[in-house]
Order: sequence, then structure tokens, then C-alpha cells
Amino acid sequence: MDEAKGGPALRIGGVTLDTARGCLRGADGAEIALAPKPFDLLVLLARNPGRTLSKDALLDAVWPGVHVTEDSLVQAVRTARRAIGDEEGRVLRSVPRRGYLLETTAEPAPPPPAAAPAITPLDRPALAVLPFANLSSDAEQEYFSDGITDELITQLSRARWFYVIARNSSFTYKGRAVDPRQVGRDLGVRYVLEGSVRRAAGRVRIACQLIDAETGHQLWAERFDSTLDDIFELQDRVAEAVAGAIEPSLQHAEIRRAQTKPTGSLTAYDLLLQAMYWQRTQMREGNEKALCLLREAVQLDPEFALGKAQLANMTAFMTVNTWADEAIQEEGARCARAAVASTWDDPLALALAAHALAFYGADHSTARAAAARAQVLNPNSAVIAACAGWVYNFNSEPRVALEAFQHALRLSPLDPTIERTYAGLSSVHVAFGDYASALEWAERSVQVAPYHSPGHRYVIIANWLLGREDAGRAAAARMLALFPTARAHIRQYRDTAFREKLIGALVAAGIPE
Repeated sequence: MDEAKGGPALRIGGVTLDTARGCLRGADGAEIALAPKPFDLLVLLARNPGRTLSKDALLDAVWPGVHVTEDSLVQAVRTARRAIGDEEGRVLRSVPRRGYLLETTAEPAPPPPAAAPAITPLDRPALAVLPFANLSSDAEQEYFSDGITDELITQLSRARWFYVIARNSSFTYKGRAVDPRQVGRDLGVRYVLEGSVRRAAGRVRIACQLIDAETGHQLWAERFDSTLDDIFELQDRVAEAVAGAIEPSLQHAEIRRAQTKPTGSLTAYDLLLQAMYWQRTQMREGNEKALCLLREAVQLDPEFALGKAQLANMTAFMTVNTWADEAIQEEGARCARAAVASTWDDPLALALAAHALAFYGADHSTARAAAARAQVLNPNSAVIAACAGWVYNFNSEPRVALEAFQHALRLSPLDPTIERTYAGLSSVHVAFGDYASALEWAERSVQVAPYHSPGHRYVIIANWLLGREDAGRAAAARMLALFPTARAHIRQYRDTAFREKLIGALVAAGIPE
């Protein structure tokens, strides 16, 4: 509908139809996500305020030259109402057996305020989500492909450690065959997510891939097949799955990029990424190098909340492997408190700091509040879900912890730190008294990460509580061979009886007190 483009911006209640830019803006000037067809519908009705437009007229104007059913119009109306805050249909009214009208006077909107001077952001990655291509012959599928794109932009924007380009810029590439490297140059992004939607016989296939915009290389790809029973539920499910998979893929790519940067040009963020590389070696020397890099990052940028949170989390990992002295532990607890105090809107920083706070038993109530907020801010991060699971676990809430760990596993079943989730699932099953399941999860943790001591601890505990004393002693001997200074000391759990139960099993199996 070409007439929807150009002309003055129109105000409808508290929102503005910016016809020149092709977007809907709220009272604060922020863009409200809205697919093209519902936007065109609003523009047409706004240019005819108080006038009933028939369904046929709307179908012909919004879908010119394309045969679509009335269901497409109904869905567009529903979407438009939701965007303008009119779910009850008092502004965009249905006129029975006739059509629709806009019960308001659309007035020219004042020009938007001048943009504030650009602030140079921290050197962090940026991602553009290109409009998913509709590979179906059915034009109605355009709604679904645009809806998937909108939902992905919304969900991925919840993360704070990378930037997501706004819909208005991404949708300028709709319907165009474009080289991801050109998108990278145009929008200043390092990564591009693109995909397609194909519908046939009541089923839909969604394919997507993450591309390095500098090299054009594919970093990750996935395909989703499902029925079309509930379009909105399917959009949500796909967006959750993609967002959960993209975050670790992006992080892995960023860690590799940081490893190649010259030492003299490293930012605090680069230092954090290099630290994550060394931490993932799970060796003592690597973890000590990671700790030094994180200290350097925080010194370079004293306001770097994520750096402080990662440092705190790093010390917790070193402590559980008996690689940290009291000074390092105190440093970790101090950085965790500082990270939570300095940010309440960075979900990853909150989750990492909350985990460290709960681990050190420093402040369970603050840790729980921070973890819960992190999950609200970004519900599609496996790292955040796993950290929250451990916070609830330490707070002696095994059922809440179980939900968080299961969510983390669903989001990223091949996560590079999956052993932490496995160990957490083992712990909650011990709390439930299901020692067989606890043993199964603990053995999985040890299998994928032999140098992650919690997995070994729960192999010992589960075996002992199952009455398999010889297996428990053998597991204890294996742990002491890897961690000679390991002790049965456990201080994290609020439930004293549960903590003593764990300690008792470890000591009985041969781990020194």
C-alpha cells in the first residue's frame, strides 16, 4: 500500500503514526513494534477518521492484487489494536456487517524532538535481525514471518551485553536480497540474523542462521518444524528457542574475536572476553589468568558492573575447586555486592553477582531478588536461568530451582557450561530424595567437565545416599586425585539439615572435613 508511505505524521490518542518513516511511536517517542499490514490498515483508517470502511475496501487497499481471506483482516485489526493500546476496540471499532472505523480524529503530530548527541558506547557487539523471508505462496504468511522477526528483536533486546538494531532500520531490507556484509557496513553491526518461513499443509518450517557480518561466515544455523495450531504461541516458542541459542553462539564468537586483538587496543569488555576464554579451560592456571584479566578490566573501567559480576563468579568457581584463598573469596563477595549495587537493569550482571552472593552465603535475600529480576529482564538466557537455579537451590527452594535449571537446559541443551546445570539438577534431586536421578545428572556433569568439582561431589553424595558405599568411596578417591586439597566444607545452603546431610555423605565417603 504505497499511499501509507509519506505525508505528515498522524496522532491517534497517545501514539503517533509516522507515515514518512513507516513506524508507530509511543508518547515518549520510542518505536512500537508493528508489522507492515496492520500499520497500513491504521494509516488508511486514520486518513478517514469517523468513516466506516467496508471489509472489501480494506482488503483491496491493504492487500492490493492479492487474494486473502477475511481472517487476515481480523488478525491485522487485532494486532493494530494491541499496538495502540485499544484491546477493547473502543477506538478502532468494529461495525457489525459493515466494516471498521477509527473513532477518533487523527491530527498532524508535532515533529519529534531533536535527537540527543550520540554517545560512544562500550565496544560491544551489535546484531541486526533481518526480516524473515516468506517462502510460501500464501500471502497471509507474511504476517507470521514479520511477527517472528518482531518477536526476535524484542526478545534479543532484553540482553544488555550486546546491542540489537531497532526494527525500523532492520525492516528497510525487507524483500531485498542483500549481502550480510553490506548490512554490517550499513548498520555498523558485527552479526546478522536472517531466516525464512515456509508453510504447507498446516505445518510451518522456520530456518534461521547467524552470520558474521565481517567475514560472511555462518556461525550458527537451526531449523524449527511445527504445526500452525496457535500462531502466536508458535512465534513465542521459536523466539525463545532462537534467543536461547544465539546468546552462547554470539558469546563464543566474541571470545574468539577478543583473542586476536592486539594487547594495546584491549577494552575492559575485551579483557572480560579473554578471561572467559581462560575460565573455560577449567584448569587452575587458566582460572588464575582469568582472574588477573578480570581485575585488569575492573581497574580499567571501575563502573563495569558486568566485569565485577564475572570476577565474583570466577572466584566462586575457584573456591569450589579449592583454588582460592580467603583473600580471593572476600574479593569475590565484595565484587558481587558492588555489581548488584551499581546496576539493576543488566540481567547478566545481576545473575552472575546473585550466584556469587548466594554461593558465599553473604546475602541470600538480596541474591534471590537479583536473580529473580535478572530472569524477568531476560527470560531467554540459559546462563541467567542456570545462575538463578543455583541461587534458589542455595536458598533451599528446590522446586523453584528445578524449574530454572530445566528452563536453562531447554534454552541451550549444548551450552558450553552445561555441567553447572547438570550439577544443579543433581543437587535438587538430592533434596527431593530421588538419589538415582541425582546420580544420573551428577555423572553427566563429570562426563562433560571432569575438572568441575561439584559434579564429583554429587556423584559421591548420591552414591552414598543410595547405599552404594564402595562406589561412593571410589568416587571420593577420584575427586581427591583431581583436587588434592578438596574438603567436605559446604556453607551455601540455608537449610542447615540439608547441608549437614551433604557434608555427612562426603565425609563418610572419605573427603576430609
